Amino acid sequence: MWRYEEQNLWSNNEVKSVKHYNSENEILLVGEGDFSFSLCLANAFGSASNIVATSLDSYDDVIKKYNGAATNLLRLRSYGAQLLHRVDATKMQFHPYLRNRKFDRIIYNFPHAGFIGLENDPQVIEIHRNLVRGFLKNASCMLHLDGEVHVTHKDTNPFNTWNIEELGTQSSLQLLECVKFNIHDYPGYNNKRGDGKRSDEPFPLGKCKTFKFTSASASSSSSSSSSSSSSHHKNPLQYQEISSQRTNVCPVMNLVFQIFMIFFFIWTYIHLFNLWPNSN
Repeated sequence: MWRYEEQNLWSNNEVKSVKHYNSENEILLVGEGDFSFSLCLANAFGSASNIVATSLDSYDDVIKKYNGAATNLLRLRSYGAQLLHRVDATKMQFHPYLRNRKFDRIIYNFPHAGFIGLENDPQVIEIHRNLVRGFLKNASCMLHLDGEVHVTHKDTNPFNTWNIEELGTQSSLQLLECVKFNIHDYPGYNNKRGDGKRSDEPFPLGKCKTFKFTSASASSSSSSSSSSSSSHHKNPLQYQEISSQRTNVCPVMNLVFQIFMIFFFIWTYIHLFNLWPNSN
C-alpha cells in the first residue's frame, strides 16, 4: 500500500509537457477561439491549475460561435483552469485579474483583427500589426524574468509582411528563436476563423511559425551575468599561472633546505660526541 501511494504521489508530481510547454509553466493564453488549444495543454498536463485562458468574446458569444466551445470550457474548469472573457489583448495588463500576475509563457496563436478587407491591403495589414504590437507591449510587462512570449503566425504572403520580429523589438522584446509550427503537435487543437458567419470553420494554415520572445532587459541581464561569469573564469587561470611560477621556485628552496639540515645534523653529531679531531 505504501509503495502504491509513494508511486502515485511521484506520478502526480511528474512534469508533463507538450512541445514548448510544461506543467510547471504558468501559462496565459490570449485570443482563444473555441478554447481547444488550452484544452490540448490541459489534457497533456492532466491538469490546468497552471493555465489562464482568455477570449476577446464574452462567454455567450463564444458558445454561440463555436459548437465545441461549451464542452471545452466545461472540461477546462474541471481541470482547474482560470477562464476569462472580454479580455482585450492590447489592454490585458490592466485587467483586474491579470494586472498583478506574472507568467512563464504568454501565448497568442494566429492573432487577427478580423476580416475587414483584403489581407494584402496596406491599411488592413497595419490594423493587424497594431493588434500584435499592442499585445506584445502588454505581454512584455507580464513576464517572469526568464519568461517567454509566443506568437504563432502564418509565414506566407501577405502575412509575413506583418514583420512580427520588428513588432517585438518595438515592444522591448528580443527574439529567442523562430520555429516551425505543426498543428499535429497539439492533438485536439482546431484553428478557427473566429469572425463572421463562418467563425467555426478552420482557415488554411500553410507554412506557419512560432516566434519566441523574451524580455530585452532579461536578455541583457543574462549576457552581463555570463560576461561577469566569464571574467571570473579567467581569474583562476591567472592565479594558476602565478601559482605555477611560485611552485617552480619551491623545489630549489627545498633542496637548499635539505642540504642545510644534513650539514646541521652532521655538525651537531660531531660536537655532541666530541668526534672532531684534536689539533694537539
